[in-house]
Amino acid sequence: MARIETPVAGFTGDGPGGLHFVNGVAETNDMAIIGYCRGAGYVIDDERTNPVAAGPAPSPADPRDVTVSVVGAPVRDAAVDPRPGDFQAPVNAGEANPHGPEVYAPGLPAGGLQPTTPPNDPEDDGHAPVNEGRDTPAPDKAAPVAEWRQWVISHVVDPDPEVHAEVEKMTKAELIKTYGG
Repeated sequence: MARIETPVAGFTGDGPGGLHFVNGVAETNDMAIIGYCRGAGYVIDDERTNPVAAGPAPSPADPRDVTVSVVGAPVRDAAVDPRPGDFQAPVNAGEANPHGPEVYAPGLPAGGLQPTTPPNDPEDDGHAPVNEGRDTPAPDKAAPVAEWRQWVISHVVDPDPEVHAEVEKMTKAELIKTYGG
């Protein structure tokens, strides 16, 4: 059991790692807490340590000696530099301020009805076209969410019960964003 003394003599209260100090002293067997306290200037088992006087600090690495290995493709921001074939590129990418409200991502992968992988055919996104099968116009944007859900289920999406369950979980904003209106 290591005896740890605080840098503030006589301190009583909670310290690092949940140690409880009474009159500036606590005890622990936890090596992580002991290591932290040693580096932070606490006294461990009556050994006075000073992190500055403990020895010279290691010299920083010279950047000329560091080699860089690129793993995978280089990072590119599709909101700033959109390219044909980008999967789920942000709306208005390359046309508006990429950090402004006009550029936004269509949704998180696996969030609701969105596909999680690019389609095999660039013309096929894995869903029926949004306008296909509509025989009535979309509800007004001020309409209640229940009316939007009913319209999407009856006029836009496949009759699959799993798809219907996903639509029932969506908010009105998600329905408008996904299915238009």
